[in-house]
Amino acid sequence: MTDSTPNLKTHTKRLQSILLFYSSIGILLISGLVAIAAIWPLYQELRKSEEQSLEFSVSTRKLVVEQYISKAQDVAVQITSRTRARQQLEAFNQGEVELADFVQVSQGILRDALQKSEDVVGITRLDRNQQPRVSLGVEIPSRLFAIPAASAETATSPQFVTLNSDAYLVVGAPILNPQQERVGTDIVLYSVQDLRQIVQDYSELGETGEMVLASQRSGTMDLFFTLRDGDTTASDALQRALENAIAGNNGLLALPNAEQVIAFAPVSNSDWGVAVAMDQQELYEPLNQQLWRLGGIIIGLSILGAGGIVLLMRPLTSRTVVQSEQLQQEMEDKADLLETKSRALQQETRKRELIQSVLQQMEELRGGARQVAEFSRSATDISQETLSWVQNGVGAIAQTQQEMQQLQETVGQIAEQMEQLNENTRQISTINDLVNELAGQTNMLALNAAVEAVRAGEQGKGFSVVAAEIRKLADRSRESVEQINRQLGTIREAIQSMLGTAESGTQRVTTSNRIATETLETLDKMRTSVDEVTRNSQEISQATQEQAATIEQVVQTISEIETVNESG
Repeated sequence: MTDSTPNLKTHTKRLQSILLFYSSIGILLISGLVAIAAIWPLYQELRKSEEQSLEFSVSTRKLVVEQYISKAQDVAVQITSRTRARQQLEAFNQGEVELADFVQVSQGILRDALQKSEDVVGITRLDRNQQPRVSLGVEIPSRLFAIPAASAETATSPQFVTLNSDAYLVVGAPILNPQQERVGTDIVLYSVQDLRQIVQDYSELGETGEMVLASQRSGTMDLFFTLRDGDTTASDALQRALENAIAGNNGLLALPNAEQVIAFAPVSNSDWGVAVAMDQQELYEPLNQQLWRLGGIIIGLSILGAGGIVLLMRPLTSRTVVQSEQLQQEMEDKADLLETKSRALQQETRKRELIQSVLQQMEELRGGARQVAEFSRSATDISQETLSWVQNGVGAIAQTQQEMQQLQETVGQIAEQMEQLNENTRQISTINDLVNELAGQTNMLALNAAVEAVRAGEQGKGFSVVAAEIRKLADRSRESVEQINRQLGTIREAIQSMLGTAESGTQRVTTSNRIATETLETLDKMRTSVDEVTRNSQEISQATQEQAATIEQVVQTISEIETVNESG
């Protein structure tokens, strides 16, 4: 008893430490889960707020670009609306003013417009036939003319062009008279310096943010200005965002493997798209910092709470461990008694299980024997039915073989008759040859007779007529002989074809007869095999029935043994 007391105290302290340790771990884990459940929705909302700020940035910059476009179109319309210049153009179109006078007056007016607008660097005025007549400032090649549609009443959308390695915007504006009739067109060339400042204004975009302005031509994305890092080619994610913007869509693109978050929007009254891109790490950095601070606060509070709970639980766990030790000793004593009784019960249960297992196996064996007997009877029935089918097949094949032999004899007779017909056609051909030769000789005699009639003069004219008729009759005879020969040739070809067919039919009948004989032999062997299978099935069925009866006796004996054990 003295030796067990220190061991009990040591065990009690160790158990108390384990309870306190796992309680602290559980409290910390629960606190962490609660913190995650509370922070996650907040994190999603803050993340969404940062993305909305990026979308607001692209919307604001899109409005600035749209105002720039609207201003460029307004300036172009103001240039076309100068009355005196329009009147000079109308007079030139009607032939009332010479080209030199028209150019001199128009240059003065357009130069004034060029000087008053800082962004305009070139103006080209076209007549009603869209031919350039007046050009000031930077000369605009005809391939870059942005000519409005014939029914257009407003300026075209600006087109971004490159001229002599410099970037410009081209706007075309129709010149309309008071009756709203088209009298010409002004092509205005703008400097993009202000637009470049708008695009490259990186304020509020941090260290990695940038604005991109582009259009798509012939399937190629055309960036108006270089990117922030000096590159002229957009990444796959940026190109995809710009394609959506040019297609008229607004939205946010944040691909899983992309480094940037991109907000995009279309530019109204143009085929441009604008995008604002920022590195994900920089965009979400303020959010991540707030989450780290909040997480640190929650972890600190969880640790403090766990420490307080440990201090409160220490005296409680001490009393609980002592009581559990006493209860454990009582349970061990009862467990020894229970184990002794359990071993005896297990031995008895094992005996019963063995008997039940033997009964179950014998029952399964009895069922299997019955099933084998059923299968044997079924196999016997099937064998008998198969034997009947085989016998019917033997009779049908024998009848078919007789019909094949009759067909072969008939085909042979047809072949003999065709040979006789072929011989007759050869005799007719010989007769035709004789007739043809006779017609030739007759023709020769008629020719000689005609010659003699000519020699006889007036006395031989009647004989000459008769000779001519004889020659005609000989010619008709020769033609008839040739026609008969052609028909005989056709008949001989048909006869040869029929002889070939008859020979092929004879061969096929012979082959079919041979196959039928082989099939008959095979069915005869099958009939012998089926007879043997039927006899074997009957023997198996009888043996399995005897085995089932024996198993019935064994099962009954084991059941009686089990009844005696239970009563004992």
